[in-house]
Amino acid sequence: MAIIPHPRQIQTAVVDWLDQRFPFTQSVDEALYQRVPNFANAFYYCFGGMVFVLITLQLLTGVFLAFYYVPDASGNPAPAYSSVNTITNDVTLGWLIRGVHFWGANLLVVMIVLHMARVFWTGSYRAPRELNWMVGVLLLLVVLAFSLTGYLLPWDTKAYWATSVTIQIIGGSPIIGGLLRDILQGGPSLGPSTLQRFFTIHVFILPALVILLMYIHFRLIRRHGIAEPL
Repeated sequence: MAIIPHPRQIQTAVVDWLDQRFPFTQSVDEALYQRVPNFANAFYYCFGGMVFVLITLQLLTGVFLAFYYVPDASGNPAPAYSSVNTITNDVTLGWLIRGVHFWGANLLVVMIVLHMARVFWTGSYRAPRELNWMVGVLLLLVVLAFSLTGYLLPWDTKAYWATSVTIQIIGGSPIIGGLLRDILQGGPSLGPSTLQRFFTIHVFILPALVILLMYIHFRLIRRHGIAEPL
């Protein structure tokens, strides 16, 4: 009779196999086990963690939505608009996934602003943490870009005209305004090319940027620790 190994033995064998090829246990310990200073127990020190949770939730729900979304603005009604209706009304729990993605995006902006306000209030941007503050500012800009590009994707009347006004404002910027407008719009007016560009930015470029910036942000936090308040 074959002897079935205990799950703990299998787990130990897998971890040992990984440790021989990669510092798996050491990496997990560094990521999960670090003493938190007593002053960081205040509730407002949790804003950064909430930002991480919300970004993760946005990435996961975005993947589920991308399974059914069609980034095509041709036709009447456009496939993009129809696919959003299908997600909301026909896909199992689609309304929930879309609702979590929509309201999570709004809450993410609020939480990242609160997090940066806490960092500023407690003086956590001081040397040697100036670089991490700049990374946080870039993360804020990326999150705002997420909101801008994602707003157009339902391709309804409200999204169309709101994005049109936003692109006109960007186009009015000095020197590079016209270039930015042409890049975002993809043509003489807002249309199918605009939707395709916004979708590409929203689904491919911005997630890559936010993951990279979060990695740098966390590495710098590990390097310098949590700053004591002023």
